[in-house]
Amino acid sequence: MDLSTRFMNLSLPNPVIVSSSGLTANIAGVREAVEAGAGAVVLKSLFEEDIAAGVERSRQNAVVSHPEAEAYMEQLGMLLEPDEYLTFVEECAQSVDVPVIASLNCHSEKWWTDYAERIEKVGADAIELNLSPLALEQKTSAMDIENTLVNMVKLARETVKLPFAVKIGQNFSALPHLVNRIQKAGADSITLFNRYYMVDIDIENMQFKSGNSLSAPEEFGPVLRWIGIISDLTDLDLSASTGVYDASGLIKVLLAGGNAAQFCSVLYRNGMEVITQVLEDLSSWMEKHEFSELSDFRGRLSLEDDKRNAFFQRLQYVKALKG
Repeated sequence: MDLSTRFMNLSLPNPVIVSSSGLTANIAGVREAVEAGAGAVVLKSLFEEDIAAGVERSRQNAVVSHPEAEAYMEQLGMLLEPDEYLTFVEECAQSVDVPVIASLNCHSEKWWTDYAERIEKVGADAIELNLSPLALEQKTSAMDIENTLVNMVKLARETVKLPFAVKIGQNFSALPHLVNRIQKAGADSITLFNRYYMVDIDIENMQFKSGNSLSAPEEFGPVLRWIGIISDLTDLDLSASTGVYDASGLIKVLLAGGNAAQFCSVLYRNGMEVITQVLEDLSSWMEKHEFSELSDFRGRLSLEDDKRNAFFQRLQYVKALKG
């Protein structure tokens, strides 16, 4: 079977991508993923907060006498803080023969563009931008949030020539419109959806604590629904993320019009050998249905192909409640 696909305008040997996580935080983890059969690897993220912290450390370690000197120290901090990450990206790119995708996790327009340029120079094949602007004030509107996100995409396109994907959450009221704006702003691909940090509260000690960081298969439904809708409305390559656990989930993503799926939580739970099994099961399913390549069935059950049953639309909600 020909399992090759395209994502972020890159050629992947198969549609299994290992998502950005602690699993891809070192060269050993990246190599293990590739040896198991991954078609691409998204490296652990460099966070905007890490960059800002490096700048602050540079300020504290220097006597700043005037604004120009302060600006210089900010730049110096930005040059030195991510060296370890940049070295990691470069070593990974040289060590494996599948696309290596660096990851930047950003919430503003201030700190990260210089690092995007440096990531491009050290050999990354692409960048995935995790964009998560958040409304924390009443005066911030939904349009303000979308504009901030789109402006960050434009800034990324102005900064680098590398292909890049935008990874967003699902909490937008008009997702097709936003995806169209993201495409016009210069993105090559989009990943649906980012699973944000889960907050919890310890009621005995009355303190905050981390919630469950791993996704569950039950979270896959919204991902599949929006892949099916968006795939007919955009020219962007699409990747699914959150709740994809096996070959069945991957096949559903492809049938809905996606190009690839990102695996993470299931790899934490069951190991990298899951990738090998997923690829074997995908090949067996394709052989059973007499498909020789992914394009033979990709998008067969997208929005355009579902006009009669309206499975992606409100009608199914009505049917579930009224019978």
